[in-house]
Amino acid sequence: MRLLILGLWMMLAISPITATFSATCLKAIVALTSRPHAILEHFQHEVCDQGCRPTLSHWDLWTRNHTFVPAVRSLLVGADQPAQQEEAMKRLGDEVAALIKRQCGPILGGRDVCADRNTLAAFGTCFQKSFVRVALAYWPQLLPLASEPICRAQYEWVQQSRLWEEIIPGKMREYAGVCQQLGGEMMVMREMYSF
Repeated sequence: MRLLILGLWMMLAISPITATFSATCLKAIVALTSRPHAILEHFQHEVCDQGCRPTLSHWDLWTRNHTFVPAVRSLLVGADQPAQQEEAMKRLGDEVAALIKRQCGPILGGRDVCADRNTLAAFGTCFQKSFVRVALAYWPQLLPLASEPICRAQYEWVQQSRLWEEIIPGKMREYAGVCQQLGGEMMVMREMYSF
């Protein structure tokens, strides 16, 4: 969390292009990223406790197209250039996924993400740090999404309990319902050697 705030403040202070970035946008980002513990608890209950054994390949096999892309499209409702911005956001997601596979994959040590609570927590921390690094690198492409009306709508959205208590756990349940069909231990072994 501190890394995110520090990075955002650095970007605001050193880049003239960020002059159009409003305080509401910063509040939306902080509100969205301030709940990693709650998200991990939901993941433990909705995914791990249901017998799912998530591997890194599940991003490509299911999560990207069933969760990430619809979320991007939802975010871009009312954007100036939705096709261009959607592509930039998809590239951001793919970059984050690639970075997570490289940097967070070794944390798993051949286990799945749900192997135990410590593995899940360490993977979650690595995930958050990787996301922040890539988001800062994509700052110029993401800036057009940072208009006051879009940020206000996103801030209101992330403040709603429905997102945290219904939507996110619902998406996790949807994933848990198919994860066992996506592969298990053999995929984990292949991932270890694909870096």
